[in-house]
Amino acid sequence: MQKKQLFTDRLLAQMPSLRALRCFVTAARYESFTQAAEVLCVTQAAISRQIKELEDSLDVALFERTGRHIALTDAGRILYNASYLSIMNIAEAAEAVRRSDKHAFTICVSHTFSALWLSSRLPAFRKRFPQMRLHVIVTEHFMEMDELMEPDIIITKNPPREPEYEVEPLFHDIVYPVCSQSFYEHHFQNKKLKPLDLLSRPTLHLSLLGRAQVCEHVDWRVWRNWFQKGDDTDRVTQDDYLESNDYRLLVSQAEAGEGTLLGWHHLVHRQVEQGRLIRPVQDALVFHDRHHYLITHKNAKLRPEYLQFRQWLAEEVGAMMHEWRGVEAATLK
Repeated sequence: MQKKQLFTDRLLAQMPSLRALRCFVTAARYESFTQAAEVLCVTQAAISRQIKELEDSLDVALFERTGRHIALTDAGRILYNASYLSIMNIAEAAEAVRRSDKHAFTICVSHTFSALWLSSRLPAFRKRFPQMRLHVIVTEHFMEMDELMEPDIIITKNPPREPEYEVEPLFHDIVYPVCSQSFYEHHFQNKKLKPLDLLSRPTLHLSLLGRAQVCEHVDWRVWRNWFQKGDDTDRVTQDDYLESNDYRLLVSQAEAGEGTLLGWHHLVHRQVEQGRLIRPVQDALVFHDRHHYLITHKNAKLRPEYLQFRQWLAEEVGAMMHEWRGVEAATLK
């Protein structure tokens, strides 16, 4: 028994490092050091170094190298077949341990919602609930999340249909133009503006390609077509405009005085309150049938963290919508 224990200890002492094995398995799986580096978020040089050290420790070549192409040697294939499942089992066990913390409350939101709505509110939330561990997953691909990711709450315009989630409307969309004070003074000061007058000056456009889910259904074309219903003049959009699929970038450019932007109330109302943006006209589009949704995992409703987060969220949304004043709002049904 003593000798067997010593043999086992010796094997463990001589075992290659998990870091080196992880690099080896990933490179073997993709047959590429470059792709392995991308998957593991390290440099190609780091992958090469780990595999070289692994080969040196085993005193055997694991890959045949032909230019930029690599292929497993017989020895490499033996090691890969033996280590792949072990590495994946360790990885899955580690993820399960991470998720076993019952105090962590996981929410999932888009990049735009995270940056322009959630981030400014998180400090007060964490101060109010100092004992809650909050895990925020930020993604645009809610329907393609890894099976290991089961957030307690998702906030999105496109709710999943899985039966384990319950869906309820959170707030509806309100859209109105915004620009900086300096831009307004330079282009619109002392002018009695109509909604279509905004299109005669530089505008900021959300791209049709790759646009974030939060703003997919309305742009300056919708604005122009809606208000042309009551205007016989033939207005065209100003050629001087900036286009991007990143709404966060467009908001920052509006703040910098680069043009007028169609602002979603929930994303720009704080900037308007603080004077970083202003509303050059009071006209707005109100979409009572288009919402952000609160999607809750059924298991989350049993947790005290859910009750705390849900109460806080209701207060924040209530205050945000109470601030809305639909003066001369144009309503789309």
